[in-house]
This record gives sequence, structure tokens and C-alpha cells, in this order.
Amino acid sequence: MVLLSRQKLIVGLLVILLLFIVPQTRGTTQQQEEGQISIVIDFSHDSTYTIAKRNFTEAVGFFANYPEYQVRILHDGELTAANLSRSHILVIPNPMTNYSASELDVISEYVGQGGSLFLLGDYQVTNRQIGNPLVVNLILQALFESRIQFTTVTGNDGTEGDAIIDSGAARILPYNIEVNSSYLIPHQNREAIIAGINSVIVAGGSLTTTYPDLIVSTGSETSQAIALNGEVIQDQPAWLAAFWIGNSRVVLCSSTTMFSDTACLATNQSWFQSEDNSVLWYNVFRWMSLEMVQDPSQIMIFFVALVLIVGFVVFAYSLWRTKRG
Repeated sequence: MVLLSRQKLIVGLLVILLLFIVPQTRGTTQQQEEGQISIVIDFSHDSTYTIAKRNFTEAVGFFANYPEYQVRILHDGELTAANLSRSHILVIPNPMTNYSASELDVISEYVGQGGSLFLLGDYQVTNRQIGNPLVVNLILQALFESRIQFTTVTGNDGTEGDAIIDSGAARILPYNIEVNSSYLIPHQNREAIIAGINSVIVAGGSLTTTYPDLIVSTGSETSQAIALNGEVIQDQPAWLAAFWIGNSRVVLCSSTTMFSDTACLATNQSWFQSEDNSVLWYNVFRWMSLEMVQDPSQIMIFFVALVLIVGFVVFAYSLWRTKRG
């Protein structure tokens, strides 16, 4: 009788487990179908390229082809923890005005808790200042990231940015830098960023670092970073980097222009549609979301199978003991 009661108890527990787990599995599967990766793009700090200005629509609209990504846009207002709630990736495209101390704290806490960050800057030339490296560097400082920064130069008018030019390009196209696959660095665990790319067209500033393992791409051999006064400050400068801060994945790109809707003179297309620029855009998000969100339904299915197998073995053993007795 004791063994028979034990069998009934085992069967009852298995039924209860199934009744609890199956609805959970269905729920997580539905959640996966609705979209797993939540992206927040913050245009609220006078970004040069935005949806409102109609010059960054292709990059944002690109996600309509990938239902696994959900995009939320911040057009104005202060960045708060509520803005980033339940999101996985924060994109800050070329802000021109400083984030407040409280906003920097929000970003720091977000990254500290595992949220990933895609931080973009851009170039400065004498007659056109598209980016502001001081603003994006303040974000890196808030993250206590001292290994790399967007390049700044101290000039007569204070601290300024720079621009990458191609000294071998035609005179009308010095800021259109073609970067082929030979300048993309296949670091271990970061190959997804450069997968399927033959070449991209870049217009931007440079990155400065003494840690070459952070760099994903440099300019071509004829590329140079120049200050606003025309002085060459770097040869074959870096413009794309990817690394970890704790569990958070961080990508720095010193060109927002390359993902914009504006016309690229080198290709007579939008920058986003030029060469493999759109592929790079997708690859960055793909790398930042790798292993970020696991499918809980798969874990549940494995757990259910394990419970059933163990339960069946115990039940069969109990039944064998009953018959033997």
C-alpha cells in the first residue's frame, strides 16, 4: 500500500508539473514570435541625423524586415531609466549636446546591468561640424572606459574633433573612404560584425586607442585623420571598435553619416544603401544581441523532458518493486 501510494504521488506530481510548465512554454514561444530584442534609439540630444529630419529613415526602417527586433524612438526629453525599461540595446547616434549628470548615471547603470550600447560619432571639418566628440567621450567617461575615445585635438579654439580623408582619392571625394574587407579585423567572438562584408564607404572622424584588440576596422592605407587646421594626426586611423564592459557589449563607430539617407557622392546612392553599409548596420545589432536573449521555451522543453524521463524511471522502478513484493 505504501508503494502504491508513492506511485500515485509521483503521477500526481508529474501532472501538476505539466499543468504548470506547458502554459509557461506557450507564453515564452508567443513572446519570441512577437519580438525578443528591444532597441531604443535616442535622438533627443540634437543628433545631426534623425527620423524627424528625414535623413535617418532607412536605417531605422530597416528593422521592419526583421520582426525579432522591436524599435522605440526617443525624439526629445530627458533620458530616464523608464525609457530604457525592458530594452536590450541603446543606440546613441551622434549627439551634439551634452547629456546631464542624471542621464549619464542612467546610461552607466543600464550598461552595468548588461544592456548593450551602440555609440556613434562623426567628423568635424573647418566649414562643417557634423559630430561632437566631446559629447560622446563624456558618455565613455561615465562608463569608466579609458581604453578608447573619439579623437579630440586641442587647437586655438579649444578642443575639437577631426575627420578622416583619403589622400589617394579624387579631390571632390576626400571624405568618402572606401574600406574593403582587408581592413576588417576578424577578432575572435566578433566575427559576426564583419560577416558578409566586401566593402563599406565611411565618412567620419577617428578613434584613438592604445589597445589594438578593441579595433574592428581602420581606414585604407592612404587614409589619414586630420585636425581642423589640416594637420595630419593619424595615419590609417581606426573608425570602428567593439568590446565588452562587464557583460555589456559596446560598439563605437565614428561615422553616423555612413548609415544616413543623405547622398553619397562616391556611389550616387544614399549612404545607407552604398556598398555594404546596410550589412554592417545589421551585423552590429546581430553581434550585440547574440546570446543576449535565450529562448526560455527551449529550456522549459528540456526541463519537461528531463522530469518525464526521471519520473518514468522512478515510476517503473516502484511498479517493479510492487510486483516483486
